Amino acid sequence: MEMHTLTGTGCYLPTVDPMEMRILSAKYGEPVHRRAIIETDDYLDAQRWRAVPDRRGEVIFIIRQPNGEILLHSKQRYEEPIYRLPTGGIEPSEAVEDALLREVEEETGQSVIVRRFLAILNCHFCRNGSSVPFTSYLFYLESRTQLIEPEEGHEVAEFRTVPVQRMGQAAAHLRSLNGKRRGWGYWRSLAHDLVHELLGQNSQFN
Repeated sequence: MEMHTLTGTGCYLPTVDPMEMRILSAKYGEPVHRRAIIETDDYLDAQRWRAVPDRRGEVIFIIRQPNGEILLHSKQRYEEPIYRLPTGGIEPSEAVEDALLREVEEETGQSVIVRRFLAILNCHFCRNGSSVPFTSYLFYLESRTQLIEPEEGHEVAEFRTVPVQRMGQAAAHLRSLNGKRRGWGYWRSLAHDLVHELLGQNSQFN
């Protein structure tokens, strides 16, 4: 299904392109589709409720490192260390795959192989009877390099790696956040639960 976000000019910005999804599925496998409805709070309103969207979605990259574990990161702006999967915005006119490779390079500096188009997570942020859709595209990647070196100016505070079986713990920590990040943490936990569900019991990751 193709979803749209209404821009401030009255035009619609497509967030899911069916033809693009067919091409990506043919290259990297058919993704799992999930949908979530999220009641927003003030912080999520500021992040996602925009009259003119600055992106048509995001890529979430699950990068398996040479040690067999999954890369997580924390950012300098977080009030406390919060380790989660790296993500990056898809610009309005940008292809999903182009955004994925660009963001991986900017956020990690790693050379990667795309192993699987893992999932599409369609979230609807709801407020006062209205909703705004936002799509996350999850890709499973394999790093071909040991070095992690984000581009200068990126606000990553620290990286760590964890076994894929611990992605459920990462999701639980995100759901436990309080204060302004409570709703944000719940939203971010959904992708980590999905990765744990789809990859955590797969024998090739044990």
